[in-house]
Amino acid sequence: MKARISRKFFCLLLTVVMACTLLPITALADEPSGSIDSASITHNAVSFELKGVTFTESVAVELYSGNTLLTTATLNTDKQKAGSYPYLTCCIATQTADEYWPLTPWTPRDNVVPNKAVLVVDGHEQDTKTLTLDANAWAGLPGTVGPCSIESAVITHDNGVLKNAVSVELKDVTFTKSVAVELYSDNTLLTTAKLNTDKQGAGPYPYLTCCIATQTADEYWSLTPWTPKDDVVPNKAVLVVDDLKLAEESFELNHDEWAALPGTAFPCSGSIERVGITHDNGKLKNAVSVDLKNVNFESSVQVKLYRGETLLTTATLNTDKLKAGSHPFLTCCIATQTADEYWSLTRWTPKDNVVPDKVVLFVDGNKMDTKEFTLDAAEWKDLPGTVRPSYYVTSGTATENKPSPKTFDAGIAMYVGMALTSVAGSAVVIGKKKEF
Repeated sequence: MKARISRKFFCLLLTVVMACTLLPITALADEPSGSIDSASITHNAVSFELKGVTFTESVAVELYSGNTLLTTATLNTDKQKAGSYPYLTCCIATQTADEYWPLTPWTPRDNVVPNKAVLVVDGHEQDTKTLTLDANAWAGLPGTVGPCSIESAVITHDNGVLKNAVSVELKDVTFTKSVAVELYSDNTLLTTAKLNTDKQGAGPYPYLTCCIATQTADEYWSLTPWTPKDDVVPNKAVLVVDDLKLAEESFELNHDEWAALPGTAFPCSGSIERVGITHDNGKLKNAVSVDLKNVNFESSVQVKLYRGETLLTTATLNTDKLKAGSHPFLTCCIATQTADEYWSLTRWTPKDNVVPDKVVLFVDGNKMDTKEFTLDAAEWKDLPGTVRPSYYVTSGTATENKPSPKTFDAGIAMYVGMALTSVAGSAVVIGKKKEF
């Protein structure tokens, strides 16, 4: 008897097969897709022709100049519903934004020509296109603004209005988010002054003065931390507007006038001339004496004494005794007994067999110089205050490392007791033999 498939069952089976076959195609059609077909300058915008765009949530076009994002245009889904579009035009306007494509805040600039666009569909990057726009056509668009510039940089003095500062004169500054001036000495960034937008709101300014103060920062311009140094004279300023580097200006300040500004600090310096053993003569102490030269400091001078890589002690200058300033010669006395009143020492035990052979100079926390040397081992050993290797320190007092008297006496008593017991035993045995 042959099995037969009913017509109804066959139709149901065919429906299931067709559904299973078409399901991947349907799912594929729902995947985000799209490409940038072309870009051109239109009446008041850069217009992008998008091709084969399928989306369920969002479509965005990011506009760049180099690696700097200028603005992002996001499709208004209240105006253009999700779906598939063979063609779609994205309009990035230089004046009032297109109602279909709202923009993140930006300032189109004559001298910042967009050269890249990125298409993002449903949060996924779909295409990138390099642009070659005519610079003159771009600059001629209504809404683009002329290039801003740095007009000059000069030293100003506190007069109740201005501060002790490097004042940088800016021209034609238009911004939506931020203005910053980076101050350099050659290629070294000294500080960055950022305009306080709570004090000075966004907008176009024909002139703007950036005050980079050497003491208390101007209320309009906050500064990144820095220490103005007498011998580090600023000579370059860079203007950054809305995260775009838009102008750079080199200048020359009078070195003496710069160094005379309140708030500038003379440079820390110093070198190690020689190291030797000194002996108590009423002025010097029994010590390793380190002769320093041209020491300039604001806050601290330290000399670290080493044996190989092992730090033995650190001598710190007592600034209650010797004030900060410039000293052509200075002697650091690292005493083996009582510390010199000018140089406090970290706790240490000078050992006969641990002869120092290196010192490192730090001025205002900066490493200035290192010197290796060789001391006479016998002379070092003879210095009062050095101790034999068998000594150890307890609460600052050197003590010879000998066995405890109590331990020694207990040992003797034990051996005496054992000997007496042995003798007594022998006497008993001998006595028995005599009785026998």
